[in-house]
Amino acid sequence: MTSRLGALARAAVLAGLAGGAADILTAFVIYRPATPVVILQAVGSGVLGAEAFSGGVGAAAFGLAAHFLIAIIFAAIFVAAAVQAPVALRRPVLSGLLFGVVVYGVMNAIVVPLSMSPERPTPPDHMIGLGLMAHAFFGLALSFVAARMLRRTVS
Repeated sequence: MTSRLGALARAAVLAGLAGGAADILTAFVIYRPATPVVILQAVGSGVLGAEAFSGGVGAAAFGLAAHFLIAIIFAAIFVAAAVQAPVALRRPVLSGLLFGVVVYGVMNAIVVPLSMSPERPTPPDHMIGLGLMAHAFFGLALSFVAARMLRRTVS
């Protein structure tokens, strides 16, 4: 039982790191010409508020750590769901895309509005599409890593 729990925890952490990396690297491209530091400060502003934007590299590092913590939490949710519905591991493209869209919705409808992040105007349609794409990459990277690590563990 302990080794199974360890395998599930490892899968959640590594899948979260993979998904988080895919998402933040995509964000660095999508939100250009903003620098990676400003993008990571924007992430950090969810906890730090507007002060994150004057917090320099420290606030950006905090934003990066927060980003990956959130990604690992979502990966743990995916792994827990895959234990109950192993089809998610057998069909990582479909489950990853669907999970990415769900995460996009949760982040934009619940997490960001409840955060300390400063108010932002509604983004134009093309930015919503690019945000969905970033979260699709998040879900795909996460689901492929989880599937590879758990196919033998979860039957």
